[in-house]
Order: sequence, then C-alpha cells, then structure tokens
Amino acid sequence: MARDLLARLASLVALVALAPLAPLAFLAPLAGCVAEDATADAPVPALSQALTAHVRTDAVVDAIEAANAGLDPALRAEKFAAMQASPFAFFRGSNHLYWQDLGVLPALQTYGGRTGTRTWLSGDMHVDNMGSFDDSQGTVVYALNDVDQAILGDYQLDVWRLAVSIALVARANGGFSGADQAEALDAFSEAYLDAMADFAGSDDERTHALTKSNAHGKLDEFLDEVTDDNSRKSMLDAWTVKRSGKRVLAVDTHPDLTAVSAAVDADLRAAMPAYRATLTSVGVASASFYQVKSVARRLHAGLGSLGVDRFYVLIEGASASQDDDRILDVKAQPRPAAYDHTNPADVSATEATSANDHARRVVLAHQALGARVDPLLGWMGLADGQRYSVRERSPWKDTFPTEDLTSLTRLTKLAEQWGEVLAAHHARADRDWNAAVQPHAVDDTIDALTDGDHAGFRALVRAVALPYADQVALDHQSFLDAW
Repeated sequence: MARDLLARLASLVALVALAPLAPLAFLAPLAGCVAEDATADAPVPALSQALTAHVRTDAVVDAIEAANAGLDPALRAEKFAAMQASPFAFFRGSNHLYWQDLGVLPALQTYGGRTGTRTWLSGDMHVDNMGSFDDSQGTVVYALNDVDQAILGDYQLDVWRLAVSIALVARANGGFSGADQAEALDAFSEAYLDAMADFAGSDDERTHALTKSNAHGKLDEFLDEVTDDNSRKSMLDAWTVKRSGKRVLAVDTHPDLTAVSAAVDADLRAAMPAYRATLTSVGVASASFYQVKSVARRLHAGLGSLGVDRFYVLIEGASASQDDDRILDVKAQPRPAAYDHTNPADVSATEATSANDHARRVVLAHQALGARVDPLLGWMGLADGQRYSVRERSPWKDTFPTEDLTSLTRLTKLAEQWGEVLAAHHARADRDWNAAVQPHAVDDTIDALTDGDHAGFRALVRAVALPYADQVALDHQSFLDAW
C-alpha cells in the first residue's frame, strides 16, 4: 500500500504555519523541490524525489534493502524482527531514512544553517541513546552514550530527531493527546534553549553533569537504583566465569557472547599496543593493565548497528585481583548514514577532523561531546580491514525505561532534562573542545539566533517532529507489509 506525505500536506501546512517561515520552505524538500536558500551543492533528499511519484512505500523498502544489503541474512532477519516491534523501534533501526528526508531541509536556515551552529552531532539522536554510565571520576551520570553515527553538522538535526523520538515514545505509551505531545516537545525545546542561554554566559557546559543529586522526576529514582544495584564485580560476574581461579568471558553460557576463532583472538591481542598508542589520557599507563585475559564476539547488541562486528575484550585492570578486571567494547565503525544526505561541507569537515577514519571519528565525538570521558577511549584496526572504536563497558550502563512515562508530568519532566543534557553536549563540542576545528562558540550563536523568539523555535520543532512521527508510523506499516 503506497503511503506518502503528499496526502497529508494540509495538516503539515497547518502545523508549519506556526513557525516563522513559509510553509512552502518546509515542504519543498518533501515535494521534490529545493528552496532558494538551500545551498547549490546540497543533495536533494533521495526520498523527496520518490514522494513526487507517489511511491513512498517503494522508496522506503528500497532504502532499507540498500542500507542492510551487506548484513548476513541471519543478522538481517534479527534486525528486521526488532524493527517490527513498534514505530519507535523502526525509527531506531532506520536512521538513514531520517537523514534522507530531513538532512538538507531548508527550515534549518531559520535558526541555524551556518558555520556558527555547527557542532558535533550524535547523528542518531533518540531517547534510548542517552543512558547511565560512570564518568572518569567514578560518578554515575545520565548522558549521551552512543555517537557511532557522529558527524559535524547543524545542531537542529539532533534536536529534531530527539523530538521525533519523544513523540514516538508518548504514542507507544498511550494516553497522550496531540496537545500533550506538543506540550512535552515544548518543554524539551525550551529547556534546550534555556540551557544554551546559561552556557552562553558561562563555561558551565564544560563540567555539566546530570546525576542522582540534581536529576528530578523519575530520573533521579532511576539513577539511584542504577547506582545502588550495580558494581564492577556484579558486571564481571554476569559476563565472565572463573577457570582455575581466573576470569574469562562466558562464551559458553552467556546468550550475548560467542567464541572467536584463534585468528581473531590473536589479531585482537596483537592490536592492543596500537590501541594503547591512541589513548589521550595519562591516567592509566602500565602495560600490565591492558593484559588480555579473554576475547569474545558480542551478539544481539543495539538495533541500528545490529550486525556490525563487535567484540568484548577482558583485560587485567589495575591489579591481579579478579574483581577489578575491565571489559573493553571493540566495535567496527562504518560510514555514517548522514554522509550521503547532508551538507557536503559538514561531511568534508568531519573527514578532515578525523583523517577519514571512522573509528577515530567516533572517539573524537565522544571526547568533544562528553565531560570527564572514558580514559580508555581509543581505536584500532584489525586484519579484516575495518576500523574499530574501543571503550570500556561501564558497570553502570543502563537505559531509562521509557514505558514508565505514563503521565504528562513524568514525560515533560524528563523531556526537560533531555533538552538540558543535549544542550550541554552540543555547547561543549565547539571551541571548548578544539578551537582549531571549531573556532566559534555554538552556545553564543544559538542564543543570539533564538533570543526573543523561543516561541518560534518551539513551533518549528513541533512542526517538524509531530508530522514526521506520523510519517514514521506510516513507514513502519510499509515495512511490516514488506517483511
């Protein structure tokens, strides 16, 4: 069954009329046009062309086929089964569609679309890509924890994608009217702008951290439980077994681990010195800390990245004790989905910054966006020709259960904190991180562009996110029909 946005232009126009730009400027990419303020070399979104021919369904199916063509059939089936669960699961697994649809939207020009609003983006921003983990000082924080798709780009592309995910979570939970969803999005957008205004007048973004002591609503309860219920020993007990008194990864008993070949094991061990050379922290230096005890392949991890080669490497840690071992998460990093569907200048800037090394790109994004980041962040290459990011698996790694957001109060409180956290990440990834790469202050620029017009910014976020959440639901149904 063909599903396209053209049949819904009237409702889109009504929503976009709230924003301070002409409806045609917003709808132009969706109708196969490029507005006059779009850059001449910017690619026309591929799905936009399909929309003019009334073949959205075929375009979505073809795009998903192409994006997953390289996956092993069994892994592809596992990923597609996960994507079938809900529109939000589909949204997580089809990040490329978002970038194809919105990556060069002319509406970006209203409150951005310039060098001064460029920052590191998650590139796959949604509520489940924030979570709990311990920072380099041992504090359990709630922050962005997945930047595999990171790219330098306009901040709004993260803002809009996170807003879409908030709407999808509200709809999945049920009981939220359209007005409720709009209120939650406004809370998110306003908190983002208010935080940016605060950061513009200070350097607070550099040390900003959301913890159980300053979180509120359901989030402080979540962080309190994560802190109390987890430890390094409990994580090691879950992922390892002891053989002759020494821990090894539980490849025979853990459903998410399996053994690797002798060649892969040797390859990972041989790559450790090169990985150590990429570390920027001086906190851990001894070779004995990195002694490899066990290697395993990680299974069933993530959704958008499901099927990407990934390994766990158990290393000795600070002492010979079996309870201070560390688990390194070694993950192949392919080309991000955004690269084919966004401003070419942003792609070029990202490639130049990362030396066109996708593992290094991910590590740089973590370091730019984060505060007190993992000192074990680094990268390596393996014999398969792929580049792999490396980071420690946190014993306090967890994801907030969004199904608990059953009231408007709970939803809006967490939406406010999502906005605050995202603003802090964006604000610190400018000249605060590296003035040679990002000579501007993105917080100053955003504050100047939106000062006195927060209402317009909020309206634009609603005008993008709510109709796009509708489209995600339609595309999800097309996906169900095809598979």
